[in-house]
Amino acid sequence: MTTMKLYLPLLAALALPALTACGTDAPAARQETGYATGLVMDTNGKPVAGARILLDNTVFYASYINGSTGADGTYRLKVQPGAWRAYATIQKEYNGRTYSLDLHPDSADSFDDSGAVRNFTWKLEGRKPDNNWGYYGGLVKVFNESGFYEMENVEITLEPAGPLIDGSEGRTLVLRLGDNYWRDLAYLEDIPIGRYTASAVLVDGGAPRALRVRDYPDGDLAGRMQLDFIPDASGTPDSTASISIGY
Repeated sequence: MTTMKLYLPLLAALALPALTACGTDAPAARQETGYATGLVMDTNGKPVAGARILLDNTVFYASYINGSTGADGTYRLKVQPGAWRAYATIQKEYNGRTYSLDLHPDSADSFDDSGAVRNFTWKLEGRKPDNNWGYYGGLVKVFNESGFYEMENVEITLEPAGPLIDGSEGRTLVLRLGDNYWRDLAYLEDIPIGRYTASAVLVDGGAPRALRVRDYPDGDLAGRMQLDFIPDASGTPDSTASISIGY
């Protein structure tokens, strides 16, 4: 009986990793000599099939290795001698448009033909590694209408009009200049890509005063507007929207 009591905790400890592995939807990638391997997951931690993988040689110009993930979200690419860096993107259809989206690596370090594991995750926002200006979210260009010069006292509200690009609910953003998303007067940066209803008010010490907004340059001024991110026509992972504010 004493021996059995000693074995029970040991058996439970050995079973725990197996149970954990069974609880996930995709296998963990293992490092292999001569190969780049990895797993691509979406914003909910589910495997992504068909993600595009690019290995870029950091020494030789225009030297690439291309591949994609299988049904289980994993990839395995033969690596040639040299120094390589891994990138991943996905294509996503949303509100009638096709978006190319960069994925976030668990490591941005280069590697050689001894092999490496590089896993990727879809992120709706956050700064991209090795890029002081790049974000996973979209960019909103902010304009002021002729005769309106009080942008420092504007408060912009972006309310999700349906699910975001990943299918999640999203959240209402109420923004003032100097906030996390509105550091530069001319830009709202790193906004999770989605469709929003945008409005603005003037907050200058008294009661907030409603302003009018429009899609620059062709929209009509109104109390609210539909704000959509437009993917870059060249297919690069950049998406922008615009809002112009005035009386």
